[in-house]
Amino acid sequence: MRPKPMYGLIFEDYITNYEFWGYGDTDVIYGQLLVYLIKLGYQNYDKINWMGHLCFLRNAPDINTVAMKEVPGTLSPRKVLETSENQGYDERDFNKKCLFYGLRLYNNNWAADIDIFYWRMRCTDLKTLHQLLDTREIKYAPNNYPKQLFALVDGGVYRYYIEKKAVKKDEFAYIHFRREAPIYFEDFSRKTFVISREGFFEATKGELESLDGLTTIIEKYNNQETPFQEWRSYIIQRYRKITGKRGW
Repeated sequence: MRPKPMYGLIFEDYITNYEFWGYGDTDVIYGQLLVYLIKLGYQNYDKINWMGHLCFLRNAPDINTVAMKEVPGTLSPRKVLETSENQGYDERDFNKKCLFYGLRLYNNNWAADIDIFYWRMRCTDLKTLHQLLDTREIKYAPNNYPKQLFALVDGGVYRYYIEKKAVKKDEFAYIHFRREAPIYFEDFSRKTFVISREGFFEATKGELESLDGLTTIIEKYNNQETPFQEWRSYIIQRYRKITGKRGW
């Protein structure tokens, strides 16, 4: 079903006094969202983020009703509400409707969307996003580095990586898992820990920001490259269905 874009109407009595409202998933680790929203200049947009795992929309009648409108070439809202199957409405047709009605969409550096193909923590590449969302409107996907890992440090989500024998880092608003991860941690009172597919592991900021320390942690927790073959097959099948081509 995924009626998330309709929440602005469903819960309109609850959001009267708010400039923006939003929806998201549970398989995310949030960083400093307010800092990010201010940094990207959220006041200049009507919808922030293309992906359905976290979106914010301006609270205005002409925006809140877009999800219920009929637009040629997109799913009918009636069909979305009447079926129990996942139609991917929040990430595909709803975005197309937003563009059709001239909404200002922010779709740039925002989340670390972890790729479904690998055990090693990698950001989803542009080609995969195009096939998953059946659109060419997506123009951004973070780079990946041979030696990288993600960590939560003092409330912020960072990707630490080694480039030219130097430690560097990027900050994201949040991290999203495209596949179930066996995450566990014994002490959530800690402010710094490494995020991997095996769980949350203790680390210090000093270790992450030193070349020797980061190298050791990457080799220990984030050095596997095993593809999920069943998901790769799924993406290839979608690509062929969308494009009519046999190649990948």
